[in-house]
Amino acid sequence: MRYTVSFPTCLVALGLSALPLNGHAQEQDSRVEVVKPPERTERAQRAAIDSENFEVGAYLGALSVEDFSTQLSAGLTLNYHISSRFMVQAHYAQSDVERATFEEVSGGNFLSASDRSFEHLSVLAGYRLAEGRSFFGGKRKFNSYIYVLAGPSQVSFAGEDNTGLALGLSYKTVLTDWATLNLDVRDIVVDRSFLGDDKTTHNTELAVGLNLLF
Repeated sequence: MRYTVSFPTCLVALGLSALPLNGHAQEQDSRVEVVKPPERTERAQRAAIDSENFEVGAYLGALSVEDFSTQLSAGLTLNYHISSRFMVQAHYAQSDVERATFEEVSGGNFLSASDRSFEHLSVLAGYRLAEGRSFFGGKRKFNSYIYVLAGPSQVSFAGEDNTGLALGLSYKTVLTDWATLNLDVRDIVVDRSFLGDDKTTHNTELAVGLNLLF
């Protein structure tokens, strides 16, 4: 079977078929939207205590011995992080206590020079209460943690060796992936028999320490 189509008829057919195509194309063009990819900002990773379980460090502070003066103290610490929330701390510190007020008033020395050394060795359990960030300047941010600490403490002072209780808080800032800075306050509660007077004493220490992680 053969079909004969004239040239004008082809033009009309092509024109009619082009009309809806052009309209559809215009409609598609009017719906074109420019989609911009979301901007992704790379965040700097802050140092944290992750794979390192041990800390060893030293600190300086001030120790206020009840009934006596407040003097400089120095100590060593060893921390073991059991998990992200629990830790164990062992620390040793020593301070040379000056004459008490009653010694100044009476004009006598009730303690020998060797008995004026206040030494305490404590083994404490720590629990992380909170975590946050410390800011130094406008751009420096460091991970920080607050720990509560408690445990037995062996105290040597005034010719006596007594076992007491150490309670404290530690504010720890992670400076790098190998160093931390901590600010500690603790109360060493111990019974002391001095000049025939048995009493429970509270000896407060404020310390700043630097630790190495490994």
